[in-house]
Amino acid sequence: MCKNSFFCVSKIHLASNISAMKKITALFRLYRYEFFATIKFSIPIIIAQLGVILMGVIDLVMIRNLGVVATAAAGATNDIFFLVCMLSIGSMNIIAPLISQYFQKNDFAESKKTLLSGLILALVLGLITMGIIELILLNFDLLKQTPLVSVEAIKFLRILNFSVLPILFFLACKQFTDGLSLTKVAMSITWIGLLVNAFLNWLLIYGKLGFPAMGLEGAAWATVLARTIMLILIVGFIFTNKTTRQIVLTSLASYLEAKAIWKVFRLGLPVGFTYFMEVAAFSVAGLLIGSIDHYSQAAHRVVITLVSVTYMITSGVGIASAIRIGRVYAEKNIPKIRKIGTTSLLAAVLIMGTFCVLFLSIPEILIKPLIENDPQAVPIAVSLLVIGGFFQISDGVQAVGLGVLRGMEDVNIPTLIALIAYWIIALPLAFLSHQQGWGAWGIWIALLLGLSTSACLLTYRFFSLLKSQENKQLVKKSNFTSE
Repeated sequence: MCKNSFFCVSKIHLASNISAMKKITALFRLYRYEFFATIKFSIPIIIAQLGVILMGVIDLVMIRNLGVVATAAAGATNDIFFLVCMLSIGSMNIIAPLISQYFQKNDFAESKKTLLSGLILALVLGLITMGIIELILLNFDLLKQTPLVSVEAIKFLRILNFSVLPILFFLACKQFTDGLSLTKVAMSITWIGLLVNAFLNWLLIYGKLGFPAMGLEGAAWATVLARTIMLILIVGFIFTNKTTRQIVLTSLASYLEAKAIWKVFRLGLPVGFTYFMEVAAFSVAGLLIGSIDHYSQAAHRVVITLVSVTYMITSGVGIASAIRIGRVYAEKNIPKIRKIGTTSLLAAVLIMGTFCVLFLSIPEILIKPLIENDPQAVPIAVSLLVIGGFFQISDGVQAVGLGVLRGMEDVNIPTLIALIAYWIIALPLAFLSHQQGWGAWGIWIALLLGLSTSACLLTYRFFSLLKSQENKQLVKKSNFTSE
């Protein structure tokens, strides 16, 4: 028995503090494992994502020697191509979480059906995309480009259109291998494609090793061939790897039914629309800035390139978290989903927080090497990079938020959130800023508000959905106990 009340209270406080510290330590260890597991799983995906960005950068560097007209034509063509393709490209991102669910259950038949359904989705969306690009080519004069740029851009885009199906089929196969946790496959093939593209650029643009110098058209054919080679490589892997071969050669009990195809369409299309609405908002913002003056346009292009690189990093974390959550969602393991989702969002905050500090600390050092030929654009670019620094965390959280919700097959509400954030908030404010003459700075503030809205709403949606799933499980348990 404790005779001294002061020492009794001290012992109780000490015991409770030790107990609290043990709980915090255990919680930290638990979440630390999930944090590093997500980061480790993300790395190959991030490297593959950066390879895609670098492919575009290498194209622009190698085309620059052809002159300003070719550079402008390539830039305009790539903007149009990726804007039109974004719905199709984004829709492919639902395949990996679904594959991870079925593979976790060792359900090879459903995994095969999902892959086949994904390829059908790629084919349908690819043909629609090619048709839209053909319509743009027939009405290219509506884009109000200079005559010389229009002539070159039409040639470039017409050839690039042949790469739509190869890249979509490749992405469907990539999602299949990623969903099986074979993430290094697509990473390696993407970088092989990058090297092939650079070599073919050198070969066809400038006419090396006896090939004719095709200029900008050579760059387009190099892209088509590189993407086709990437598709051939990943298909070759799928039919030779033990795990993937076992799935694709699994005999189905019946023909691929409409139900399986519809599920991929039903879940994939909202994901595609979500990506499209964000990219379209940034594209419209770019057009508004381009109508201000040449310096603002140059500044916008440089800064958007920098923030695209950082976005690709957290986009990789988002894809990884979707796949990891897909596995445990198959078992309805809500506590595990909470851990993976929370640590993924925390990873986004830490990664993008680092870039935020970097952008705010040394904006001129980052900007000047990329825009040294246009000194009047430097102060504009610096001001935009400062705003870009502020929206790094919002951009990262919304990218990962989309991923964690995708892993739980929640795709319709995130699409609605994208509509609100980018088309009801960001774009109207961007038009208002343009009308009021607030310059590129005002338009980027509008984008910041849109991204922040998306980040907050997606995070709220994730935790409210978890709460709803937990309540459903409690109701089921109580009903089972009462029976």
